[in-house]
Amino acid sequence: MRHLALTKNRISIAVAFGVVAAVLSLLDIAVPIGEGLELDPGEIFVSLGAAFGGPIGGLLAGLLKGIAYSPERNVPSHILAGFVWGILYIYFWEFTANRKNGKWIRLALWAILMPVYYYVLLLPLKLWIHATFNLKTSFASLFTKVAPQIIPEIIGTIAVTDIILAVIPDKWASPPKPT
Repeated sequence: MRHLALTKNRISIAVAFGVVAAVLSLLDIAVPIGEGLELDPGEIFVSLGAAFGGPIGGLLAGLLKGIAYSPERNVPSHILAGFVWGILYIYFWEFTANRKNGKWIRLALWAILMPVYYYVLLLPLKLWIHATFNLKTSFASLFTKVAPQIIPEIIGTIAVTDIILAVIPDKWASPPKPT
């Protein structure tokens, strides 16, 4: 896939968004929801880092976010979510780029599929690691308890990221092309 190439532009985007996500974590800007989890505005920047930086950008943004947000359970889950979301955004872009109202279709796809980011990519791995190594409890029971609690974070992430993607010009919202 042509968007997997590492470029200065991709690295810069990823690092910038990853640093913002990490700073939010380091400043403890989050809302506790129990079981060692929090509503985290940093996911806004990881998901946008993946969109603007491609899969490698998402991987780097997720890595920076995961490291700052310790413990270890966050590193693999954020890397996975950022990487796969970067790939999905390329498909959103390519599917909508030449369509009438393509931007609005892309925003709708983003909003509809953001729960996939959380419930398929980020949360299962994060909670499996937490349940297995920290809490010594069942993943299924932890997932069913935590999953409904992050709905406000998902809604907030959708709202903020869709507003950002709506107002910026398409030339900046597109996944960067390799040089």
